[in-house]
Amino acid sequence: MANYRRMQTLRTTLLILFCTIVGVGYANKLDSLSQALENPRLDPHEKLKVRLQLAKEYLLKEKNPEAEKHYLIAIPVAKALGSVPELADAYHNLAKSYQNRTAYSEALMYHKKLLDIDHTLVEPTLRAGSLSQISSIYQELGDYEKAFEVQLRALQMHEMSNDSVGIARGYYVIGTIFFYQKQYQKSLEYYEKAKIICDVTKNNHNIYSCLAALGTTHSELGNYQQSLEYNDKALKLARKLDFKGGIAYVFGNMGSNYRKQKQFEKAEYYKKQAIERLTELDDKWGSMGNHLGLAEVYLEWGKEELALPILDKAMAMAQEFDSKPRQLEAYENYARLYRQLNDIEKAFAYQDKYLALKDTILSEKTLEEMGQSQRRYELQQKEHEISLLKKENELLAQNEKIQSLRMYIFGIGFLLFLIISAWFISRLKYQRSINKLLEEKNSLLNSKNEEIHIKNKQLEHSNEDLQRFAYVASHDLKEPLRMIHSYTTLLERRYKGTFDESGKEFMFYITDAVLRMQTLLDDLLDYSRTGNREIPRKWLNVSDVLTIVKANLRLRLADSNGKLLIREQNMPTIKANSTQLIQLFQNLVSNAVKFKGHRDPVIVIDCSVKENQFVFSVEDNGIGISKQNQKKVFEMFRRLHTREEYEGTGIGLATCKRIVSNLGGDIWVESIPGEGSTFFFSIPCPNERVPEEAMAGHKQDTQSHQESL
Repeated sequence: MANYRRMQTLRTTLLILFCTIVGVGYANKLDSLSQALENPRLDPHEKLKVRLQLAKEYLLKEKNPEAEKHYLIAIPVAKALGSVPELADAYHNLAKSYQNRTAYSEALMYHKKLLDIDHTLVEPTLRAGSLSQISSIYQELGDYEKAFEVQLRALQMHEMSNDSVGIARGYYVIGTIFFYQKQYQKSLEYYEKAKIICDVTKNNHNIYSCLAALGTTHSELGNYQQSLEYNDKALKLARKLDFKGGIAYVFGNMGSNYRKQKQFEKAEYYKKQAIERLTELDDKWGSMGNHLGLAEVYLEWGKEELALPILDKAMAMAQEFDSKPRQLEAYENYARLYRQLNDIEKAFAYQDKYLALKDTILSEKTLEEMGQSQRRYELQQKEHEISLLKKENELLAQNEKIQSLRMYIFGIGFLLFLIISAWFISRLKYQRSINKLLEEKNSLLNSKNEEIHIKNKQLEHSNEDLQRFAYVASHDLKEPLRMIHSYTTLLERRYKGTFDESGKEFMFYITDAVLRMQTLLDDLLDYSRTGNREIPRKWLNVSDVLTIVKANLRLRLADSNGKLLIREQNMPTIKANSTQLIQLFQNLVSNAVKFKGHRDPVIVIDCSVKENQFVFSVEDNGIGISKQNQKKVFEMFRRLHTREEYEGTGIGLATCKRIVSNLGGDIWVESIPGEGSTFFFSIPCPNERVPEEAMAGHKQDTQSHQESL
């Protein structure tokens, strides 16, 4: 049976090769394969292979709809025949075709279908290729954290398979992620790594991609001559390959380059050429980017009336694809356009939209998480090297035992004294060489461990420096901010009658911005203070702490018609800093009041003991939090709503997380959108006994409180 299948495969390969060779007799290779597909003598397996080859040729010719039609026919056939490699190939290339047409939801669906197949039945390079393509989609949609994480997984798989083309592709995608984060120097570094590998592997399509990317990056860095040289090389290669999409992209890059050099007529020409060609190819992603680029040309040229319709079209396309990076560019250009037209109100409106969206995709937190992912990847590589060294040591130990056994068996045929003497001498020499080799391996192992230890120390010092910087920066910034607020208030009080409506509106924006900045700095100071693990602690009864919290928030609860219910009988005595514990509960209750929705807020605080830990809960009946955002709410500066919907700086819950971490616990949230949220945090139960005076003080306070009620 196995021989029969091998003969089938050989027959199909020869048939495809024959069709390619005799293609001179037909119009081209596509016609040859189409004719072969009509051959009635082909069995189903052969016909499937020919159809997949035909679809691949359409894909290379950038005829995506034709390719998709054949892949969609091939998929159910491959399933029926149980041809897993062919099914995986069809999933992968169909996803690529959809991705070329910016049909991202369909592309993601088929990439994930491939990844769902048993990994032992699919080539590792194909799985890694799909991960790399998924990363590109996330990057184009603006989810840089997820794109970076997925791409590192793909790169690791390519490296384990020694897949040079895949490694180059991984470097290229990482460079693109850094490019859209405006980290152009890092982007250049990864593009150059990819180019070196592509030059060795002689893959012309990949070489073109690297040349075009290097041209764009040098343009952003202001190296215009180098940019034009790379773009010129990319254009020549794209024409040689008859790569129409590649030609269009180079024209767009050249347009951007000439815009930066203020050569607006050339910039306009190349941008229009790019848009025209990309529209013919139905490449909506590229067309959208070049519409934005053409709008920028008109804005810098002073032709605002031409920029507006182009910008409107780009924004409509960005919203259609839900592309946050492109929407961000559009908002920035709208603000610029209306500033040039002296329409300050619209300029401010679009500037606010730009800043709100920028916070979600171009944040320091994103870059930090990308850096952490990269450090984890490098650490895994070092751990892999250490694991290999350990395996080598184990093999050496096994070889030593085998050698000893052989020597013993060999010695039986000789005189006992000579055998023992000869064995002892050879054994001694062998042991010395083994010991020397083991010493070298152990030395290398120790140096690797020391390197990891140094890296960890560097990370600790870096975190301490960042904490000190946050405290000093926020503290020193408060003084000039108070001066701005004082003089702004004085101006408003003294000249209020002389301001027109626009002046009053401007004064309101200034005052509001100062107050928001003061709130942000206060929150940042609180956050930096909570990082100190050496803050003195004492025995506190949580019920007493909550009495203070309830008193502090009395007016806020009254204004919102809210109720705060405390299960005092369940509250323990713990060792903590009273200020931080009050701040922790106060932040959680304030959030519950702030995000109350349309109902009067009802907040319930309780505590239970689970696995030697006190688990506190703060339950509310507010607007709730979606599943995908429940981990993000504890991140620094993370806001799930605009400032117009809810006030705040995005630091409060990050501060809560740090306070709980200092106490040796963890914090999390469970929520149903529209029904409410419950924030939990755990604190280890104390190993030491609670002092009697602490418990006696609590009983006396509780009795007094009940008598007052």
